[in-house]
Amino acid sequence: MKIEKPEKIVGYVLLVIGLIFIILVAILAYLVFASGAQIPQFVPVPVGGEDGFARAFAAFSNVCLIFFIFIVIIWAGSIISSRGITLIKEIKLKIVE
Repeated sequence: MKIEKPEKIVGYVLLVIGLIFIILVAILAYLVFASGAQIPQFVPVPVGGEDGFARAFAAFSNVCLIFFIFIVIIWAGSIISSRGITLIKEIKLKIVE
């Protein structure tokens, strides 16, 4: 069995992988921000003391970092999907005399 257009198969695979990246991040963002789930702690939140600014800054930093990570993953998914679409669509050229 010979595959006539392997680039189309690779294009569909890349499109699906890119969409999985995008959809997975959307679901994670919904779960983290809407349901009140615990945000991953990249910056440790100070436990003791009465410095509310330090705790607020640490919480804000954690939210910004997770948001940045989500943006990078969505960007990667969009690039992968774009490459897949480029492989899928057929390019037809017209020659005008």
